[in-house]
Amino acid sequence: MIRRRPEMNGEVTLFARVIFLTLVIASSTLPVLAQQNSPTAQPSLSPDSSTAKQPDPRDPVERSDEFKSKLTFGIYFTPGERAYDLNLRHQFGQWTAWIAGFYDARSNRLLRVGAQYDYKKGWLHLVPTLEVSTTRAMSGSLYSELGSGKTYAIAGIARTNLRPFFDLFWDPGDAVQLGIEHKISNYDRIQGYTIFDVRLHTEQQNTHVLWRHKLNANNGITFDAVFKSGHGDSGKFIRAGSIGVYYDREKWFWKLYYDPHVNFTDHTMVRTGIGLKF
Repeated sequence: MIRRRPEMNGEVTLFARVIFLTLVIASSTLPVLAQQNSPTAQPSLSPDSSTAKQPDPRDPVERSDEFKSKLTFGIYFTPGERAYDLNLRHQFGQWTAWIAGFYDARSNRLLRVGAQYDYKKGWLHLVPTLEVSTTRAMSGSLYSELGSGKTYAIAGIARTNLRPFFDLFWDPGDAVQLGIEHKISNYDRIQGYTIFDVRLHTEQQNTHVLWRHKLNANNGITFDAVFKSGHGDSGKFIRAGSIGVYYDREKWFWKLYYDPHVNFTDHTMVRTGIGLKF
Protein backbone atom coordinates (compact mmCIF):
# COMPACT_ATOMS: atom_id res chain seq x y z
CA MET A 1 0.00 0.00 0.00
CA ILE A 2 1.23 3.56 -0.54
CA ARG A 3 1.95 5.01 2.88
CA ARG A 4 2.89 8.44 1.59
CA ARG A 5 4.30 9.79 -1.65
CA PRO A 6 8.02 8.94 -1.18
CA GLU A 7 10.70 11.60 -1.36
CA MET A 8 13.86 11.37 -3.49
CA ASN A 9 16.46 8.97 -2.13
CA GLY A 10 19.69 8.89 -4.14
CA GLU A 11 21.29 6.32 -1.88
CA VAL A 12 18.87 3.51 -2.77
CA THR A 13 19.99 0.75 -5.10
CA LEU A 14 19.37 0.90 -8.87
CA PHE A 15 16.49 -1.03 -10.41
CA ALA A 16 18.90 -3.18 -12.40
CA ARG A 17 20.12 -4.69 -9.13
CA VAL A 18 16.52 -5.40 -8.17
CA ILE A 19 16.05 -7.46 -11.32
CA PHE A 20 19.34 -9.31 -10.70
CA LEU A 21 18.46 -10.17 -7.08
CA THR A 22 14.98 -11.28 -8.12
CA LEU A 23 16.29 -13.62 -10.79
CA VAL A 24 18.75 -15.13 -8.31
CA ILE A 25 15.95 -15.89 -5.86
CA ALA A 26 13.72 -17.25 -8.62
CA SER A 27 16.41 -19.69 -9.68
CA SER A 28 16.84 -20.87 -6.09
CA THR A 29 13.17 -21.88 -5.89
CA LEU A 30 13.31 -24.21 -8.88
CA PRO A 31 13.54 -27.91 -8.00
CA VAL A 32 16.80 -29.71 -8.54
CA LEU A 33 16.42 -32.72 -10.81
CA ALA A 34 18.13 -35.86 -9.57
CA GLN A 35 20.21 -37.77 -12.11
CA GLN A 36 19.07 -41.27 -12.90
CA ASN A 37 21.48 -43.74 -14.46
CA SER A 38 18.81 -46.20 -15.56
CA PRO A 39 15.05 -46.45 -15.22
CA THR A 40 13.68 -48.67 -12.50
CA ALA A 41 10.79 -50.93 -13.31
CA GLN A 42 7.69 -50.05 -11.31
CA PRO A 43 5.07 -52.60 -10.35
CA SER A 44 1.79 -52.15 -12.16
CA LEU A 45 -1.23 -51.24 -10.08
CA SER A 46 -4.73 -52.35 -10.78
CA PRO A 47 -7.26 -49.58 -11.41
CA ASP A 48 -9.04 -50.34 -8.16
CA SER A 49 -5.87 -50.37 -6.06
CA SER A 50 -6.15 -48.22 -2.95
CA THR A 51 -2.65 -46.84 -3.64
CA ALA A 52 -3.52 -45.56 -7.11
CA LYS A 53 -3.39 -41.78 -7.40
CA GLN A 54 -6.85 -40.34 -7.84
CA PRO A 55 -7.32 -37.59 -10.43
CA ASP A 56 -7.98 -34.11 -9.08
CA PRO A 57 -11.62 -33.32 -9.92
CA ARG A 58 -11.08 -29.56 -9.75
CA ASP A 59 -10.68 -27.42 -12.86
CA PRO A 60 -7.23 -25.97 -13.67
CA VAL A 61 -8.20 -22.43 -12.61
CA GLU A 62 -9.41 -23.78 -9.25
CA ARG A 63 -5.98 -25.34 -8.65
CA SER A 64 -4.11 -22.16 -9.61
CA ASP A 65 -3.97 -20.84 -6.02
CA GLU A 66 -1.76 -23.78 -4.98
CA PHE A 67 1.39 -22.77 -6.88
CA LYS A 68 4.20 -21.94 -4.46
CA SER A 69 5.78 -19.05 -6.37
CA LYS A 70 4.48 -15.91 -8.05
CA LEU A 71 6.40 -13.31 -10.09
CA THR A 72 4.59 -10.02 -10.80
CA PHE A 73 5.66 -7.07 -12.96
CA GLY A 74 3.63 -3.88 -12.62
CA ILE A 75 3.61 -0.49 -14.30
CA TYR A 76 1.96 2.50 -12.61
CA PHE A 77 0.91 5.52 -14.68
CA THR A 78 0.23 9.03 -13.33
CA PRO A 79 0.16 12.23 -15.44
CA GLY A 80 3.67 12.74 -16.82
CA GLU A 81 5.16 9.88 -14.78
CA ARG A 82 5.64 6.15 -14.99
CA ALA A 83 6.88 3.78 -12.27
CA TYR A 84 7.75 0.08 -12.26
CA ASP A 85 7.42 -2.65 -9.65
CA LEU A 86 8.85 -6.20 -9.69
CA ASN A 87 7.77 -8.63 -6.98
CA LEU A 88 8.75 -12.26 -6.33
CA ARG A 89 6.92 -14.36 -3.71
CA HIS A 90 7.56 -17.93 -2.62
CA GLN A 91 5.79 -20.14 -0.10
CA PHE A 92 7.80 -22.28 2.32
CA GLY A 93 5.18 -24.40 4.05
CA GLN A 94 3.17 -22.03 6.25
CA TRP A 95 5.63 -19.20 5.61
CA THR A 96 5.58 -16.89 2.59
CA ALA A 97 8.48 -14.54 1.81
CA TRP A 98 8.92 -11.91 -0.89
CA ILE A 99 11.42 -9.45 -2.31
CA ALA A 100 10.42 -6.54 -4.51
CA GLY A 101 11.83 -3.46 -6.17
CA PHE A 102 10.19 -0.16 -7.04
CA TYR A 103 11.66 2.18 -9.66
CA ASP A 104 10.61 5.71 -10.54
CA ALA A 105 13.10 7.43 -12.87
CA ARG A 106 12.37 10.87 -11.40
CA SER A 107 12.50 10.27 -7.68
CA ASN A 108 12.16 6.84 -6.05
CA ARG A 109 14.20 3.65 -6.14
CA LEU A 110 13.91 1.15 -3.35
CA LEU A 111 13.90 -2.49 -2.34
CA ARG A 112 11.52 -4.11 0.11
CA VAL A 113 11.40 -7.55 1.70
CA GLY A 114 8.67 -9.16 3.74
CA ALA A 115 7.28 -12.35 5.21
CA GLN A 116 4.01 -13.69 6.55
CA TYR A 117 2.88 -16.76 8.48
CA ASP A 118 -0.42 -18.60 7.93
CA TYR A 119 -1.95 -20.19 11.01
CA LYS A 120 -5.20 -22.17 10.65
CA LYS A 121 -7.00 -24.15 13.30
CA GLY A 122 -10.71 -24.84 13.27
CA TRP A 123 -12.64 -21.60 12.85
CA LEU A 124 -9.55 -19.38 13.26
CA HIS A 125 -7.20 -18.18 10.51
CA LEU A 126 -4.42 -15.73 11.48
CA VAL A 127 -1.88 -14.10 9.15
CA PRO A 128 0.78 -11.88 10.77
CA THR A 129 2.94 -9.95 8.27
CA LEU A 130 6.11 -7.85 8.46
CA GLU A 131 7.66 -5.79 5.65
CA VAL A 132 10.72 -3.49 5.56
CA SER A 133 12.28 -1.39 2.82
CA THR A 134 15.57 0.33 2.03
CA THR A 135 13.96 3.65 2.99
CA ARG A 136 13.94 2.25 6.57
CA ALA A 137 10.18 2.00 6.39
CA MET A 138 8.51 -0.80 8.33
CA SER A 139 4.97 -2.15 8.26
CA GLY A 140 3.38 -4.82 10.40
CA SER A 141 -0.13 -6.24 10.25
CA LEU A 142 -2.34 -8.97 11.66
CA TYR A 143 -5.14 -10.27 9.42
CA SER A 144 -7.75 -12.76 10.61
CA GLU A 145 -10.71 -14.75 9.31
CA LEU A 146 -13.23 -15.99 11.86
CA GLY A 147 -15.64 -18.77 10.97
CA SER A 148 -15.81 -22.39 9.85
CA GLY A 149 -18.57 -22.39 7.23
CA LYS A 150 -19.00 -20.67 3.90
CA THR A 151 -19.45 -17.25 5.52
CA TYR A 152 -16.92 -15.74 7.89
CA ALA A 153 -15.86 -12.43 9.39
CA ILE A 154 -12.71 -10.50 8.48
CA ALA A 155 -10.74 -8.41 10.98
CA GLY A 156 -7.27 -6.92 10.86
CA ILE A 157 -4.98 -4.19 12.10
CA ALA A 158 -1.88 -2.59 10.55
CA ARG A 159 0.83 -0.24 11.81
CA THR A 160 3.82 1.49 10.20
CA ASN A 161 6.71 3.60 11.46
CA LEU A 162 5.33 6.44 9.25
CA ARG A 163 8.16 6.28 6.73
CA PRO A 164 7.11 6.17 3.05
CA PHE A 165 7.33 3.11 0.84
CA PHE A 166 5.42 1.39 -1.95
CA ASP A 167 3.94 -2.10 -1.82
CA LEU A 168 1.14 -4.01 -3.56
CA PHE A 169 -1.69 -2.55 -1.45
CA TRP A 170 -3.22 0.91 -1.83
CA ASP A 171 -5.15 1.50 1.39
CA PRO A 172 -4.42 3.46 4.60
CA GLY A 173 -1.40 1.92 6.33
CA ASP A 174 -2.18 2.66 9.98
CA ALA A 175 -5.64 1.23 10.02
CA VAL A 176 -8.20 -1.34 11.12
CA GLN A 177 -9.95 -3.67 8.67
CA LEU A 178 -13.45 -5.08 9.17
CA GLY A 179 -15.51 -7.10 6.72
CA ILE A 180 -17.24 -10.30 5.68
CA GLU A 181 -16.77 -12.95 2.97
CA HIS A 182 -19.07 -15.60 1.53
CA LYS A 183 -17.77 -18.57 -0.48
CA ILE A 184 -20.17 -19.45 -3.27
CA SER A 185 -18.15 -22.40 -4.62
CA ASN A 186 -14.58 -23.71 -4.70
CA TYR A 187 -13.61 -20.63 -6.70
CA ASP A 188 -16.47 -18.11 -6.62
CA ARG A 189 -16.80 -15.77 -3.67
CA ILE A 190 -17.97 -12.30 -2.72
CA GLN A 191 -16.24 -10.11 -0.16
CA GLY A 192 -16.85 -6.70 1.39
CA TYR A 193 -14.60 -4.86 3.84
CA THR A 194 -13.56 -1.39 4.99
CA ILE A 195 -10.03 -0.26 5.89
CA PHE A 196 -10.02 2.96 7.92
CA ASP A 197 -7.37 5.14 9.54
CA VAL A 198 -7.21 4.87 13.33
CA ARG A 199 -3.98 6.74 14.00
CA LEU A 200 -3.45 9.90 11.94
CA HIS A 201 -6.95 11.44 12.34
CA THR A 202 -7.44 11.79 8.58
CA GLU A 203 -10.85 10.08 8.48
CA GLN A 204 -9.50 8.16 5.47
CA GLN A 205 -11.28 4.92 4.66
CA ASN A 206 -11.47 2.60 1.67
CA THR A 207 -14.44 0.27 1.26
CA HIS A 208 -13.94 -2.68 -1.11
CA VAL A 209 -16.51 -4.96 -2.70
CA LEU A 210 -14.92 -7.91 -4.53
CA TRP A 211 -16.56 -10.56 -6.67
CA ARG A 212 -14.52 -13.55 -7.84
CA HIS A 213 -16.08 -15.71 -10.55
CA LYS A 214 -15.00 -18.75 -12.58
CA LEU A 215 -15.77 -18.13 -16.25
CA ASN A 216 -14.94 -21.69 -17.33
CA ALA A 217 -12.47 -24.47 -16.51
CA ASN A 218 -9.41 -22.37 -17.42
CA ASN A 219 -10.43 -18.76 -16.78
CA GLY A 220 -11.48 -16.71 -13.78
CA ILE A 221 -12.09 -13.02 -13.15
CA THR A 222 -12.27 -10.76 -10.09
CA PHE A 223 -13.80 -7.28 -9.92
CA ASP A 224 -12.78 -4.91 -7.12
CA ALA A 225 -14.93 -1.80 -6.64
CA VAL A 226 -13.60 0.75 -4.14
CA PHE A 227 -15.18 3.81 -2.55
CA LYS A 228 -12.81 6.12 -0.66
CA SER A 229 -13.42 9.12 1.57
CA GLY A 230 -11.26 11.19 3.90
CA HIS A 231 -8.92 14.16 4.16
CA GLY A 232 -5.89 14.37 1.86
CA ASP A 233 -2.52 15.89 2.75
CA SER A 234 -3.82 19.33 1.74
CA GLY A 235 -6.75 19.01 4.16
CA LYS A 236 -9.31 18.72 1.36
CA PHE A 237 -12.01 16.13 1.99
CA ILE A 238 -12.05 13.61 -0.85
CA ARG A 239 -14.78 11.31 -2.08
CA ALA A 240 -13.97 9.08 -5.03
CA GLY A 241 -14.45 5.63 -6.50
CA SER A 242 -12.05 3.30 -8.28
CA ILE A 243 -12.35 -0.01 -10.07
CA GLY A 244 -10.03 -2.92 -10.71
CA VAL A 245 -10.13 -6.19 -12.63
CA TYR A 246 -7.98 -9.30 -12.11
CA TYR A 247 -7.98 -11.93 -14.87
CA ASP A 248 -6.86 -15.36 -13.71
CA ARG A 249 -5.46 -18.37 -15.61
CA GLU A 250 -3.87 -21.53 -14.23
CA LYS A 251 -0.27 -20.32 -14.59
CA TRP A 252 -0.51 -16.60 -15.32
CA PHE A 253 -2.65 -13.54 -14.62
CA TRP A 254 -3.04 -9.86 -15.42
CA LYS A 255 -4.64 -6.96 -13.60
CA LEU A 256 -5.74 -3.40 -14.31
CA TYR A 257 -6.86 -0.64 -11.90
CA TYR A 258 -8.19 2.87 -12.47
CA ASP A 259 -7.64 4.85 -9.25
CA PRO A 260 -8.59 8.56 -9.01
CA HIS A 261 -7.15 10.42 -6.01
CA VAL A 262 -4.64 7.65 -5.42
CA ASN A 263 -3.46 7.68 -1.81
CA PHE A 264 -5.82 10.63 -1.22
CA THR A 265 -3.86 12.96 -3.51
CA ASP A 266 -5.01 14.93 -6.54
CA HIS A 267 -3.39 12.37 -8.88
CA THR A 268 -5.17 9.71 -10.91
CA MET A 269 -3.22 6.46 -11.27
CA VAL A 270 -3.67 3.63 -13.74
CA ARG A 271 -2.02 0.42 -12.56
CA THR A 272 -1.43 -2.56 -14.80
CA GLY A 273 0.46 -5.77 -14.15
CA ILE A 274 1.12 -9.27 -15.38
CA GLY A 275 2.40 -12.27 -13.48
CA LEU A 276 3.44 -15.90 -13.60
CA LYS A 277 2.62 -18.71 -11.15
CA PHE A 278 5.02 -21.63 -10.86
